[in-house]
Amino acid sequence: TVLSTSNGWSKINYNGKTGYVDSSYLKSTVPGSTNDNTNNETTGTTKYVNTTSGLNVRSGAGTSYSKLGKLEYKEKVTVLSTSNGWSKINYNGKTGYVDSSYLQNTVPGSNGNNANNNNNTVSTKANEVIAYAKTLLGKPYVWGAQGPNSFDCSGFTYYVFKNKAGIVLPRTSSAQSKYGTYVSKSNLKAGDLVFFDTNGANDGNVSHVGMYIGNGQMIHASYGQKKIVIANFNDSYYQKAYVNARRVL
Repeated sequence: TVLSTSNGWSKINYNGKTGYVDSSYLKSTVPGSTNDNTNNETTGTTKYVNTTSGLNVRSGAGTSYSKLGKLEYKEKVTVLSTSNGWSKINYNGKTGYVDSSYLQNTVPGSNGNNANNNNNTVSTKANEVIAYAKTLLGKPYVWGAQGPNSFDCSGFTYYVFKNKAGIVLPRTSSAQSKYGTYVSKSNLKAGDLVFFDTNGANDGNVSHVGMYIGNGQMIHASYGQKKIVIANFNDSYYQKAYVNARRVL
């Protein structure tokens, strides 16, 4: 039973407790039933474009796919499903894909744009930095590397902020975790740096860094996957390892 939905997550009752699940894995009918057809996708979830420069619609889930068109700031969108940071939508009778980090649940600037939805508010500079970071998806993780063809976690953030924002961060994740302005987890905005203790004990010693990109997602150079990926920031592993966040934009 879904109580509410926000930022791609559904609040549910689970064994008498409140829990949260990824909305993209829920649907209104039993999978495989006679009612489980593609028409169910047309219901979707209503979102609004929150980037003043407009939002490109692509033929596939990635910036390498061709552009089908562009959505305007505050334009209403019906999201059919979301996966790996991309939202599948209906666009002029075709299936299109847009970057989920530029969508939010309420009309930008409306009274409904409360503190939770502000997490989706992205500055122009943050838009540019995130878009640039995504061009590096799939590049290999190599310890000590800081680009342009391979990166470790802090080398990735160092490279992106230096080359797209003109901001020279300290080189290590530990030093980066003291740079800029402290921001609480509840007030994270896209473009913020998020830091973790991935060595097990989580005694506050930072050993990993990523960049929050909105909608409960972050982009980072993953040691485990050996490449730059988009990950679920709300995953229990990262929540347990979370140390702090800093705003540098």
